[in-house]
Amino acid sequence: MTQPLLRMADLSVELPIGDTKIDIIANTNLELGRGERLGIVGESGSGKSITALAVMGLLPQKMRVRGELIFDGHDLAKMSEETFCKFRGRRMAMIFQEPMTALNPVKPIGAQIAEGRILHLGETRADAEKRARLLLDKVGLPAPRFNLDLYPHQLSGGQRQRVMIATAIACEPDLLIADEPTTALDVTVQAQILDLLNDLIDDTGMTLMLITHDLGVVSEMTNRIAVMYAGRVVETGRTDDVFARMAHPYARGLFAASPHGAGLMPRPAGAGRPRLTAIPGVVPDPFERPPYCTFADRCGFVRDDCRQSMPALDLLSTNEGIEHRAACLHPCESLVRP
Repeated sequence: MTQPLLRMADLSVELPIGDTKIDIIANTNLELGRGERLGIVGESGSGKSITALAVMGLLPQKMRVRGELIFDGHDLAKMSEETFCKFRGRRMAMIFQEPMTALNPVKPIGAQIAEGRILHLGETRADAEKRARLLLDKVGLPAPRFNLDLYPHQLSGGQRQRVMIATAIACEPDLLIADEPTTALDVTVQAQILDLLNDLIDDTGMTLMLITHDLGVVSEMTNRIAVMYAGRVVETGRTDDVFARMAHPYARGLFAASPHGAGLMPRPAGAGRPRLTAIPGVVPDPFERPPYCTFADRCGFVRDDCRQSMPALDLLSTNEGIEHRAACLHPCESLVRP
């Protein structure tokens, strides 16, 4: 069996508070094969971005990783910062949520794109900037309108996001993490950015980890999905299988609250456009998570035994070699669209 490019085994991210340690991410198990596209979805506070930062070795200073975090045979959790720097940018790269804060405001965009090739590939500045020019063309910022000497503040939000993408793919990484890559962009620009990512990934064969709250984006961009809630993966499988079954009540709640997902929910024949339904309550604070199912207090399907233990991520089915799992004692029945 082919080894996955990225494997998380009982991965936890802990934050020490005084004499105690709180798990922000708890016992996460995920694998991502070469060329796969994994979407990670969930509400704000579910742990999506912290998981990505753990993979990139960019966690806040006090946070610590437990468990295994294996990238192409290398345990990132045990890697020194000096060694990690050789991977970050070269073998793995990240498109951050807000390019205006991720890009250096006092450095020209050409120098920022070229920097990775100079550091990691040993290219001369002239060669690296020549490649930067080609990358800007590739992401839809052609010369002479967009020259290498422009600064981030001279660009629109969508244009800065394109610069971020060019910077991330400059060294042709094996793994590309995109954290809400279309946040705060208008609908037209969102579509352009997603089309651009699709084309780049198809051309290069990169592996994609896409973090988003938009189920429509997930359906178009990924072949696998992981639903996160309160620092845990509560459902994972082929995107089509999770969309069809929504085995975990939290996954079902996300769909009912999403314009894209609500259209997949069953409703009476002849009914008009589906109404969006909010999930009651909020994601529990990491300091107040219960020792049982963390979704029990918000769940419309809760039973007595849901408040007695933490459910395991149990196997429901296997399709095309991809396991569909859900951390629920009473997984929902399959949905049938009218």
